[in-house]
Amino acid sequence: MKRNSNDFFKTDLTTWEIGPYHGSLPAPMRLKLSLDGEIIASCQIETGFLHRGLEKACELHSWKSVIAYADHLDPEAAVFGELVLCLGVEEIGEIVVPARAQCIRVILAELTRISSHLAYIVRIARAVGSETIIHYVLRDRERILDLFELLTGARFSLNFLRFGGVCADVTDGFIERVLEVCEMIRIRMKEYNDLFTFNHGFLKRSAFVGTLPTSLIRACGMTGPNARASGVNFDVRKETPYMGYDELEFQIPLGQGEGGNIGDVHDRFLLRLREISQSMEILKQVADRVPAGDFISSKVEKDYVVPPGEAYARIESSRGLLGCHVVSDGKEKPSRVQFRPPSLAHLMAVPELVEGIRIEDLPVVLASLDLGVAEADR
Repeated sequence: MKRNSNDFFKTDLTTWEIGPYHGSLPAPMRLKLSLDGEIIASCQIETGFLHRGLEKACELHSWKSVIAYADHLDPEAAVFGELVLCLGVEEIGEIVVPARAQCIRVILAELTRISSHLAYIVRIARAVGSETIIHYVLRDRERILDLFELLTGARFSLNFLRFGGVCADVTDGFIERVLEVCEMIRIRMKEYNDLFTFNHGFLKRSAFVGTLPTSLIRACGMTGPNARASGVNFDVRKETPYMGYDELEFQIPLGQGEGGNIGDVHDRFLLRLREISQSMEILKQVADRVPAGDFISSKVEKDYVVPPGEAYARIESSRGLLGCHVVSDGKEKPSRVQFRPPSLAHLMAVPELVEGIRIEDLPVVLASLDLGVAEADR
């Protein structure tokens, strides 16, 4: 009997399950993969392994305690959870934040953005097996954590913002230290480029890999650096300015496809490097214009109770658009607190994004998305 040559080359799909704890995953999650040889044919993603009931906990505690819970929304970028909650409550209570407190908030937000992007470089370097750059980046990130400790007494969970301002004024020498760290990182950026950005091994692993199309971005509602790397020009700081961002001069970097395609892994990496540079420019401008005055509104007393009402606030976190819906019934506890984290949309895009890539590229693509699974599970 004559046999078709296709019978000899026909293969069945192999099913792999990775997670919830695995070295190639950026955080606890489970991936069910169908493989055609070494090519990912389909992917199903399952999260929820970090669920902490954070939103429900906010409804069970006093307004003052809620800030501490919002602080734990994203452990790597704690101040953004505090900030979006405070903006929502201040809208309900019609609280005017003093100009000095606004500047302190901007400084903390941009320092957090730089710290989060430096941690991103560490994760993507680990995914491609480049250990050298990790030590350089963590060395510089420690300087930013030192600034957090100098101002707030903490390095990660700051719990420093308050309704109507911040809980304390800046310490002596803090502004000067901020400028010193910005100048230090500006110089070190050349080291990052020499060691990693233009390294041939990293280019081979990142260029033309994991290209994120704009159609998928809009279908999933993706925002932040991942969307801007694919050419989507949207930043909350420009679209709906808050905390005086409309008075600052800075640019919104977009992906240019320098190493490969627009919106590939390399573009997402380069865009975050450029955002670090823009954040340093913002810090230099704010440091020169911190006014004298109060650091918290006199309207907010020790046992302040938010009046009845509801509001939705949104900010630009290091991962994208972070929203918070706050509802108050005039009692000592919130009636409802609900967050809209950017990582939820990024997780939705994973199954379609990884389809068609090689299995060895999966850790790199996942690391390039900067997935905050903690804020998605919350």
